[in-house]
Amino acid sequence: MQQMKPETFAQLMRLPVLLRADLLEFIGSTPVADGQILSLIEKLAAGESPGVGHAA
Repeated sequence: MQQMKPETFAQLMRLPVLLRADLLEFIGSTPVADGQILSLIEKLAAGESPGVGHAA
């Protein structure tokens, strides 16, 4: 399991509570690289839906 960089964690903690909770739940249950987490954070912060937790 790869650890999240402190800078990534700081960005994650700046997200609104509900988005942060959803993302933390996702990355806690799925192996995700730090770069992928950053990409998800950027999409969520921009108001995009990255498709996390949604059926295709």
